[in-house]
Amino acid sequence: MEGEGDSCPKQMSNSNVNNITVVAPSGPKGDTGSPGPPGGQGEKGEAGRPGKLGPYGPEGQKGDKGSPGQKGSRGAEAFGGGAVYIRWGRTSCEEGTGTETVYSGLAGGTLYSQTGGGSNYQCLPADPEWGAYIDGVQGSKSYMYGAEYEINPNAPAYDRATLHDRDVPCAVCYSLSRRSQLMIPARTTCPDGWTREYGGYLMAAYHGHAARSVFVCMDGEPEVLPGGERDQNGALFYLVEARCGALPCPPYVEGRELPCVVCTK
Repeated sequence: MEGEGDSCPKQMSNSNVNNITVVAPSGPKGDTGSPGPPGGQGEKGEAGRPGKLGPYGPEGQKGDKGSPGQKGSRGAEAFGGGAVYIRWGRTSCEEGTGTETVYSGLAGGTLYSQTGGGSNYQCLPADPEWGAYIDGVQGSKSYMYGAEYEINPNAPAYDRATLHDRDVPCAVCYSLSRRSQLMIPARTTCPDGWTREYGGYLMAAYHGHAARSVFVCMDGEPEVLPGGERDQNGALFYLVEARCGALPCPPYVEGRELPCVVCTK
């Protein structure tokens, strides 16, 4: 200081004293400026997660029917398809109903008077084949006989004059489009949805004979085998009558011959 009378003090020069910067408080915020020019397009971002499924829209109108497509090739026949049954008393099957004849032959079974042997009738082919064999009857065997109709005079179901003691034909039938077969006794019609293959009358072995048999449905219009006019017996077919008791009458009737029907589906 040059003197006490000097009103403006002068800054002292001292190399050992650091300079001090005083920060002033912020001023008021200015007005918003005008928008700047748009920037360039940025890089494409990653795909976002799928949004939530929206509500279903209203159902549209039904379109016009399209033109028929080309017919496909026929597929292979299904495994196990088709129904097989025996038509007793006939030499062939009704092939016009989608059924074919597998083979035709003659009915056979156990001799009516024997207590042993098989109990079911067989449809034997007309042209047998042979494996190993010894000719001649050896005795310790089961026997197969041909079969005949046994029609009593008081049996209105069949014509005794044309059938009695005649040899019985049979045919094995295969229904191509139907897979199941059913024989229904005491019925002439099939259930709804089933196809009637044929109808006739129930037959089996005579009740007083030693040999038993299964019940079969004999065709209502039976045929006979040529050359079988002689009465040689063998396995025999008799009509079956209803007997009241445990079998309720009505609806069954005492002594009435029972019909039958064979159905497929």
